[in-house]
Amino acid sequence: MALVALFLVTAVWGWTFVPVKEAVAEVGPFWFLALRFSLASLCALPLLRRGDPPWREALLLGFFLFGGYFFQTWGLRYTTAQKSGLITGLSVVLVPVVAHFLGERISFRIGLGVVLAGLGVAFLALGGEGGFGGSLFGDMLTVVCSFSFAVYIALLARYAKATPLGPLLPLQLLVVAGLSFVGAWAAGEVRWPLSGRVWQALAITGVLASAVAYYVLAWAERRTSATKAAVVLAMEPVFAALFGWVLLGERLSLGQIFGAVFVLSGIFAVSTVDLGKRGPHNR
Repeated sequence: MALVALFLVTAVWGWTFVPVKEAVAEVGPFWFLALRFSLASLCALPLLRRGDPPWREALLLGFFLFGGYFFQTWGLRYTTAQKSGLITGLSVVLVPVVAHFLGERISFRIGLGVVLAGLGVAFLALGGEGGFGGSLFGDMLTVVCSFSFAVYIALLARYAKATPLGPLLPLQLLVVAGLSFVGAWAAGEVRWPLSGRVWQALAITGVLASAVAYYVLAWAERRTSATKAAVVLAMEPVFAALFGWVLLGERLSLGQIFGAVFVLSGIFAVSTVDLGKRGPHNR
């Protein structure tokens, strides 16, 4: 069920690529993030009543979550939007490295799944038209973004198992919102009014893709490993490409189709690790 939940989260994130792309064409990315995570924080505030506030954990998670969005946004100024989204998926390769330093053991099959998914994301990133477009600087910023997301996923897997989920979610979202407001103010992006299209994108991403999705992510990581979660989350660029094709008419090249197959193979390798293992209550 945890892997199924993560699969649904990646589908939501892949779908939101379309409304976010349209919204950021009208408003600055920092301003959009500030409003998105403010709305997400408001939706998650009632969860604060479910335990003592884990300030240290929330600050660390919020910092790395914001870092992922910050470097992704900065990189978008110098590289293509397609490569930005797909290179971000390379966090699937980095999560096991971070998780290993945090004490998580990685089996051969999980390692194989990571390699397959990593190759798949690479094919997705480099296999499209103009795949090598954008500067090396922008690509490197996006790699830093990927590393930041990887640290976030690995830390979340650890904290979710030892910390009450209720207060952990709204606090980390508030950290992202606060840092995004600072970025929006510094970049001069604060503006009113907003169009209906932007408000629609904020509602979708703030409620569904942030408040709900990050709660489900924390719930799922409480029941599985960081490495398994990362491999399933590698489906995000696959879903992004799929919805781009369905909703925007974008096409996948043969190389990107191969990439999607590799990602699915990696997920299959990881999701079948525990099959056949029977505990005392599974007979």
